[in-house]
Amino acid sequence: MFTGALSVPRREAADLAAAIGCRVDSGVTKRTTTLVVGDQDVTKLGGHNRSSKHRKAEELISAGQGIRILRESDFMVLVGLESQPAGS
Repeated sequence: MFTGALSVPRREAADLAAAIGCRVDSGVTKRTTTLVVGDQDVTKLGGHNRSSKHRKAEELISAGQGIRILRESDFMVLVGLESQPAGS
């Protein structure tokens, strides 16, 4: 699951996720295991600091759901497109 403005087209991000064995859905549900958050323009989020998908994931996490929230840069390291910074 992706939310926010990404540095790559969303279709490309979904293909990268699929290449490492992930299934990409269009919404956050109880089946969601990972949410990738891109850079976001707060003026496009209806006055919120987080997207509705991000807020929904946090609600599910608070209810005990195991969802990992990653920044886009961390996702790119995970799929092997960027290297991990030294000391991480």
